[in-house]
Amino acid sequence: MELERVILGLVVAVLLPYSVPALRARSTVAVAASTLYAGYTLYPVFLSWEPFLLIPLCGTISYGLVQLARHDGDMQGSPLLFLPAEVRKYTLVPVGAALIATLSTLAMYGVPEMLNATHEFILDNTVGIGVSGFLIATFVGGEVVTHTLHPFSAELKKAEEEEMTPLKGAGTVIGWLERSLTFLLVGAGQSEAVLAVVGIKALARFSELQANQKRFAEYFLIGTMSSIGFAVLVAATVRLAVGERALV
Repeated sequence: MELERVILGLVVAVLLPYSVPALRARSTVAVAASTLYAGYTLYPVFLSWEPFLLIPLCGTISYGLVQLARHDGDMQGSPLLFLPAEVRKYTLVPVGAALIATLSTLAMYGVPEMLNATHEFILDNTVGIGVSGFLIATFVGGEVVTHTLHPFSAELKKAEEEEMTPLKGAGTVIGWLERSLTFLLVGAGQSEAVLAVVGIKALARFSELQANQKRFAEYFLIGTMSSIGFAVLVAATVRLAVGERALV
């Protein structure tokens, strides 16, 4: 199972900074994220020679992809996931205080147990494969879908120029949620529940589809099928990697 962990983990290390707008905004952050995830993936064999070759290689490739992304006008935009500055302190301060209290308690009473649990968590290949699959399906899948839709997006934009401007980054977040839920459902052996994800998305777009906008309907179907199809493929691959049937 170690090989599956390494393959999926290094795919994440290379492509995640490229696929997440917040990470690729700064090259140093992108390289750091790539290096850290590659280190996590290769942690079980960290004392061998492979990590000293593969970790710098992942960081270098990731840096090159981030530079390439800056010249690609079709990359996903950055969603507004963080709180506005004027209300941020009212939320982050209580959360930070609770986190400090929790960590202080663990430090005083449970350092050995916490370190042992963390070590076991990092070494667990099943966890590593699952986490990597989740990140690929959710975030890397976003760029797969975005570039799949590229040939059709320009024509659709012309038809939508007079309509209400969509929320900035909302499409990106919807795609992340759609693929993450699909991955989790298929990974948990509940493939039929993916129909609920498709139904929710179709319901949200019902008015446009009902209006017989053929171009939008075709665009919607291509985007939905490529997004969910990619997440299902990754989830099935992860299930096979951990010794389960691909789909149940």
